[in-house]
Amino acid sequence: VPKKLVNRVASCADDALAGLVACSPGLKLLQGHRVVLRADLEAIRGRVALLSGGGSGHEPAHAGYVGKGMLTGVVAGAVFTSPAVGSILAAIRAVTQAGAAGTLLIVKNYTGDRLNFGLALERARAEGADVRMVVVGDDSAFAAPKKAGRRGLCGTILIHKVAGALAEAGVGLNEIVEKVSAAAKAMGTLGLSLSPCSVPGSKPTFHLADDEMELGLGIHGEAGVRRMKVLPADEAVETMLEHMTNPSNASHLPLSPGASVVLVVNNLGGLSCLELGIVAGAAVRCLGECRGV
Repeated sequence: VPKKLVNRVASCADDALAGLVACSPGLKLLQGHRVVLRADLEAIRGRVALLSGGGSGHEPAHAGYVGKGMLTGVVAGAVFTSPAVGSILAAIRAVTQAGAAGTLLIVKNYTGDRLNFGLALERARAEGADVRMVVVGDDSAFAAPKKAGRRGLCGTILIHKVAGALAEAGVGLNEIVEKVSAAAKAMGTLGLSLSPCSVPGSKPTFHLADDEMELGLGIHGEAGVRRMKVLPADEAVETMLEHMTNPSNASHLPLSPGASVVLVVNNLGGLSCLELGIVAGAAVRCLGECRGV
């Protein structure tokens, strides 16, 4: 079992949230729940509240993105486990009572997240709250459409920012839903792993040879589309962009020369900042020099 610097496996998600809030004066915990909210919740009166969340283990997502111009709050589950319906509902109630002009739930496309956030939405609506939900599925890994749709990956964080800027500007709930839905449809994300992932107290979720890398895996270690020998950073990034923009891929991202794009370089948790810098530079060069973007 890989070593982790935690106190107890059972409490690691709660300990991490408590530590984040202890270091962040702008955040507070909702008592009795794994919910992190803006400490100045009264500031959202008359504006749309934005809530997101999911299983722990993807930090800084999502609690690290709570603040002015971003999320109003997040709901966390245990590691790689969807948040509880009761906690999601408690978060909706908290922002509604603070005077929010409606609430938008931003949810990654995973079955448990969709189900639990959806159930909380229905219960909140039954109480009279104005709540909408946008599901983000930005995975560009699979060539053929999947019945469950595209998986939600780090593009969700970009949606947090788009929605956050709109909400801070006082834009209404319906218009925010329209704009972030359009942005979500125009995104593509692809994962690449050099090693398997493991949750605290458990063995790695899969085996990957020392000389292999896996293209297209999910954020919980779900299978990707193919394994290949480890490549230098420049070649690895080019391979990823080629896969993402290949028209034969049902979930491809169309890119035309001269197009303007927002590039997000994400870390699944195993890369150093040194490696991230190299990857980011390679991505900028591949987009600019090879694709004219």
